[in-house]
Amino acid sequence: MSTLAPETRVMAVVQHVQNVIQCGNLSAGAPLPSEMQLSRELGISRGMVREGYRTLAATGAVELGNGRVPRVGSLSAQPVANMLRHGLDTRQVSPLHVLHFRQAVEVQAVALAALNRSGAQAQALLDTVQEMRRCALAGQPLTAPDLKFHALLAQASGNPLFEVMTQTVEALIEQSILSGMAHYTDEYHQGAFIEVHQRIAGAVWEQRTAQAVQAMQEHYQQAELAVMLSE
Repeated sequence: MSTLAPETRVMAVVQHVQNVIQCGNLSAGAPLPSEMQLSRELGISRGMVREGYRTLAATGAVELGNGRVPRVGSLSAQPVANMLRHGLDTRQVSPLHVLHFRQAVEVQAVALAALNRSGAQAQALLDTVQEMRRCALAGQPLTAPDLKFHALLAQASGNPLFEVMTQTVEALIEQSILSGMAHYTDEYHQGAFIEVHQRIAGAVWEQRTAQAVQAMQEHYQQAELAVMLSE
């Protein structure tokens, strides 16, 4: 059995599995060597192999399940989401930081959505704006339809990384929305909030990229003011 330090043995397992995935061109869901197999191949105890797999699972690179062999992981938002959630909870990240991060992602996402959206996706964006209007009339929060709107935009972009990043910061997005939503409780500001979403959805529907980007930038100017006023 290996005389290497435990942490070194764990990293040897991690690196070996990463090489197996890369050199084998394995896709998400593909089976990986069992604990017993890797233990024999590497001369490392099954306990160390198990720790190596757990380390990879924490990053989303490997999926583990009781009674089945490890498998190559799918794209997952959870590992980064946990880290970002911690940053917000410990005030290492502020709602304004979240807003600026969202803006950098979503300005590009909306440009791609205007180019790549399907008819059904464009219609879903317009329908979600109508859902915002109904919520406003009923005196209900706009948080749920707003989150839905931005998730739809990420999907319409055609880039799966935008979807993952939207999922990654979903809890942070909700927190940043809630921190500024008090600014939109009166009819005037609610109307402006809904109207800018209408213009984003309309530009995506008509596939007018420049107008979609401009409307998204205006949305974030409104949102930044709201968040700053709430602090």
